[in-house]
Amino acid sequence: MKVENICNFYASNYHLSVVLYEYLLKNNKKNIITFFEEGIDEEIKLLENKRKNIIKNKINFSSNINIEETEINETKNIIFILRGSNVYLKLANTYIKDKIKHMKNVKAKVINCYDFNNQGNLMSSVIKGSDKILYTTGEKIID
Repeated sequence: MKVENICNFYASNYHLSVVLYEYLLKNNKKNIITFFEEGIDEEIKLLENKRKNIIKNKINFSSNINIEETEINETKNIIFILRGSNVYLKLANTYIKDKIKHMKNVKAKVINCYDFNNQGNLMSSVIKGSDKILYTTGEKIID
């Protein structure tokens, strides 16, 4: 099992939606599992209508308060996308690590998304604990 930690900082729901939309268009063959304390359905719908590329049918962009009810099956490539308060992110990360620790052939990416306005003061510690950062243009290795 290999887990890659990726962070993202966003300025608004729409900004987060644009970043994720572009990223998911490029990674549409992978298994995507979301943990959103607050959903971004409307923003994704706006992007899909403008761009004519549907990604919503494959991915849940709604709120997911009951973390433990999310099923995680063993597949080769999984991308987890997390968005919420620090408490919610911690609970979701713990749940994910517990579920995948016994999966041998899994390559997982865990993308923790932080609201810059509410969690910007954590930026340096988040970056230090991450392998990459996700921008609109894609993943960049942290130097």
